[in-house]
Amino acid sequence: MSKISRPYSDGDYEHINYLYKTVTGLSRSKQEYDWEWRDTWDGPGSVWLVFDDERNPEDQLIGQYSLIPTPMNFWGKPYLAGKTENCMSHPDFRGKGMYVFHEKKYFEDAKKRFQVFFTTTGDVARGAPGKVRQKLGYKAFDYWVTYSLWLNHNELLDEVHTKLPKFINNKTIIGKISAKILTWILLKFTSRTAPAKSGKFEDCSEAQVPLHEIEKLWKENAAIYGISVDRTEKYLKWRINDNPYVSHRYLCYYDQDKLLGYILYTIQDEKVYVVDVLADKQDSSIFRALFDKLKIMSEKNGCSQLKCYTSSKNSFLIDRLRESNFLNYSDLFSVLRVKKSVRPFQLFVYVSNEVSVEKDVWDTNSWYITDLIKEGRSYTDSHIG
Repeated sequence: MSKISRPYSDGDYEHINYLYKTVTGLSRSKQEYDWEWRDTWDGPGSVWLVFDDERNPEDQLIGQYSLIPTPMNFWGKPYLAGKTENCMSHPDFRGKGMYVFHEKKYFEDAKKRFQVFFTTTGDVARGAPGKVRQKLGYKAFDYWVTYSLWLNHNELLDEVHTKLPKFINNKTIIGKISAKILTWILLKFTSRTAPAKSGKFEDCSEAQVPLHEIEKLWKENAAIYGISVDRTEKYLKWRINDNPYVSHRYLCYYDQDKLLGYILYTIQDEKVYVVDVLADKQDSSIFRALFDKLKIMSEKNGCSQLKCYTSSKNSFLIDRLRESNFLNYSDLFSVLRVKKSVRPFQLFVYVSNEVSVEKDVWDTNSWYITDLIKEGRSYTDSHIG
């Protein structure tokens, strides 16, 4: 066997897509590949490959280490981060130490471009990505949680029924009565509406949204949001508006023609996914007004649920979600489980010495994390990270 490792060169995407399909079972067009890796908001992503030239010509790529450039902001200071994505090794070579050596080698090269590194799916494949990153100096940082607001009574009833312990569900009548009572309580708790707020809402398509206004709003507020994605017009245009996989919409809130907040969302399988949300001066009343408006719109469109992903320690956003009747159902029903489960870390972070800030970057409450930090594929899928 003769191994060759090197950076990406033109034409490698065919080998990459072949390995990608081998690992994931998913096909990807050249247009989709180019959007994600060749034509990003900051030029091509960083990709390093390892080949075995003694294998069949179409199956010679056996490993890939790759980073998507992601703009991050630390209390008003911009830095370039590399998000690990599509890092993969051929099934024939797993567990043989090849991939770890490959990533370690090119991680040093990557430091010449990026000041921050992160992984959002470090728990896949029995936590293998997270273990690899920790060997490189990443810190196990946090895990994802889901906050939901149910709009459909029957679907919530079905969900509640599945969460009940088996010893209750096995007793059919008791299970049905218990599920109905719990559903009634949850609907009662989550039916509160936000107080009326002056101003106007505009529901914008990707073609209509004034991205320059969002960037302006963000720049005026970046310092108080701590550590988060840098919401530049250039990044949003690439990550959201040019996305070939998912269509998004922007619900914008204005007061006297000034943008004071927005929700970036998408609808998939009759569920509304909140991809990002921001309010001027972290005004909780703007958050509530935005979420309430989105709820009303979603009900009219026949959607069954609003969902928002964030990190478990993102206390500011979690408080805003709870104020708007969103609940973390996994935690809510964990009290019913006989056997408690421990959540594995999914977010792993490396911050280089080039990041110069006076505050503690490892305080999880300082990170304002939404789905805007992810890859940009279907929000119901899991990905290689």
